[in-house]
Amino acid sequence: MDHHHPMLFDEVAKAAIPIIDTFKSQELANTVNAFAKMDHQHPMLFDEVANAAIPIIDAFNSQGLANTVNAFAKMDHHHPMLFDEVAKAAISIIDTFKSQELANLVSAIARTRQDSESCRAVYSTIADTVKANHHCLNEASDMDVSAIAYAFLKGGHVDDELLELIGIEVSCRGAELSLGTRQWGHLVKAFKNYKSPAADKVFDLLFCSFLEQVDKSDERLLESIADVYNAILAGEHFNDVPSDFLTKLTELAMEYSSQARMEDVRDILIGATRVEMRGDPLQRDLYTTYRPLFERYRKDMSPRVRDSINETFEYLGLR
Repeated sequence: MDHHHPMLFDEVAKAAIPIIDTFKSQELANTVNAFAKMDHQHPMLFDEVANAAIPIIDAFNSQGLANTVNAFAKMDHHHPMLFDEVAKAAISIIDTFKSQELANLVSAIARTRQDSESCRAVYSTIADTVKANHHCLNEASDMDVSAIAYAFLKGGHVDDELLELIGIEVSCRGAELSLGTRQWGHLVKAFKNYKSPAADKVFDLLFCSFLEQVDKSDERLLESIADVYNAILAGEHFNDVPSDFLTKLTELAMEYSSQARMEDVRDILIGATRVEMRGDPLQRDLYTTYRPLFERYRKDMSPRVRDSINETFEYLGLR
């Protein structure tokens, strides 16, 4: 039952904090997991859970470790010492992690941009584990496969051999693959600069499936569109894009421009700077639609990106 009762959660936190040192590892993990599931903020409780968890971190099993950092990441609650200790403990028992736990662990580290030596070692340890035991991917859900690929990209630890294995796994699933628009965006963004027959198959599946998954009631739909748009236009797969797919995706980007965050404006416009698009009316229409948004967010973009987008505006005579 996903029934959120804020007053109850606050009272539970108030009662738990004084006795938090009596909690066992699973109880600590379950507590923060419940708060995260209901998106109920309570920074003091999370700090106390972290302080209680660190001395007994070796008592946590794989699920407890993954769920704990996953809860902290979901609530955007940073506690570097906890993540560092979880990373050390996880590496020592990595062979006991199920695929979902691996996905949750590496996603949490990437999402919170943890950069300690132990956290960095988690990436290589997981990559080595997957390479040595392909069943880790065979048994992973479609969502977890996408999450692992994206976590390595987001964490700055791209591993071509791992990407190839993920691409092969996705290719094998073929039409059986079931991803939402956000997971598709994350998956192809991870493959943006990687070119191989397996990677090409990932994009072929995207072209066949993505538009069918579009949920126009999704308030974050443009975020997924921006991820896909940037992946197909700013990477190694532009020449593989069917023209009708690009047309429909561009039309969606314009239709849902009201949802745009700075990152979406940046990713869409930088993708559409491709020389190959010059002369295409779609490029002019897109840049015309996004011009006010670019003016709003340009100060938050890097000079290199800003100049590249500006150059295209000037070429189109829109400055």
